[in-house]
Amino acid sequence: MNAPEPSATSRLVRNDVYARLRDAILSCALAPGAQIHEQALAAQYKVSKSPIRDALLRLQEQGLVEVMPRKGYRVRPISVADAVEMYEMRDLLERACVARAIDHASDAQLRALDGFRSVPRGLDLPSWIAYNRRFHIAIAASCGSARLARSAVEVIEQFDRFTYMSLTTVPRREGLQRFVDEHTAIIDAIGRRDKRQAQALVRAHVASSRKRTLAAIANPAIVP
Repeated sequence: MNAPEPSATSRLVRNDVYARLRDAILSCALAPGAQIHEQALAAQYKVSKSPIRDALLRLQEQGLVEVMPRKGYRVRPISVADAVEMYEMRDLLERACVARAIDHASDAQLRALDGFRSVPRGLDLPSWIAYNRRFHIAIAASCGSARLARSAVEVIEQFDRFTYMSLTTVPRREGLQRFVDEHTAIIDAIGRRDKRQAQALVRAHVASSRKRTLAAIANPAIVP
């Protein structure tokens, strides 16, 4: 006999647990290298171990979690090789998205990017990282290619913990405004439909983040 299909309620619980656990990993609330135990997570999320196990398997497939024999699971550590590979993918995908957005997006779509020119003062780090993610996803979504956008978004969504780590190397006195200024410069170049300048700015923006992330990996003591 075939196994019964999970109920709608069961699917909602499983998806909710997966989303919460993934967010915890990407925001570094669960730090790279942290050990994970099914029983502890089940107690924390007030669910059975079944949706926890299902979420961990999905996260393992995405390379965010790995199995530790006889020890449970752990958040996959971020290596230099992982970071370099991910930044290479991001550079290629985001420059391609910017080029296509300039060629294919409507004026109204490009004007919608103006909403990312500023952020409220005193924004906490998780909220700022969410703003940063939405900005890059908005550019991808305007590129006019569903497949390219989907690939770019998949990579961008995995960058929250790279962003978190990269910002640990930024002196508090500098704040986050200079990154908003970089976004604004990109928006201006896209608005002028200046493909060469927009792609150069995106490349520099990604490269500076890469440099900060590699510095954080080299000095793990600075990452809470």
